Amino acid sequence: MRGSIDFAGPEIDDRDYDRWLDTITEASARLDALQTAVTDVRGLCENADASTDQILTVLDRLGV
Repeated sequence: MRGSIDFAGPEIDDRDYDRWLDTITEASARLDALQTAVTDVRGLCENADASTDQILTVLDRLGV
């Protein structure tokens, strides 16, 4: 059958689920930081006086 999943493959254990959960949690935190950065930078850009340094400061502060 095309596109089917083979459940006869290797067993999935708790460590796999833990790794997946860690990955999803990390991705979610990263997405939150990016959303905050976009909001903050958009606010700066709406102000005609926004400088590149201000934008870079926001991005650096949020680690993006």
